[in-house]
Amino acid sequence: MSFGWINWINLVAIVCLILINIIVARKELADRFDSKYLTINILEQIGRYACMALMILPIFTKEWKFGFNSVTEMLIWICLTILLLLIYSLLWIKKANGGIGILYGLAIVPVVLFLLNGILLRHHALVIAALVFGISHFIIVKENI
Repeated sequence: MSFGWINWINLVAIVCLILINIIVARKELADRFDSKYLTINILEQIGRYACMALMILPIFTKEWKFGFNSVTEMLIWICLTILLLLIYSLLWIKKANGGIGILYGLAIVPVVLFLLNGILLRHHALVIAALVFGISHFIIVKENI
């Protein structure tokens, strides 16, 4: 299965991720975490927005298309994407009562979502962006806990 030039399912997933973050911001559940190093903050933002764009558009891919080798891979991708979005939502709900584990979970789940998509869609640029985002995001969370 291939998606052509836009991945509509991932567009919905990114919109859900953004909506979760908007709700969290409006309810003032999120703390503002920044690194003391400007480079880390910049890398995190570049990685974050690159991941969101690359999940939707097959930029830098062979033939400018997304695709899977099998239907099984596609089903795994859909199920894990939904599961990770649910886990992310639940972690935000639990954040008020949670501790360090919840904060690390909130940092890790989006990275896993981006990496999963990069690997299953064979999108090397997405994998690189996810690693940049993940490493810088983890550093920022670690600095602020």
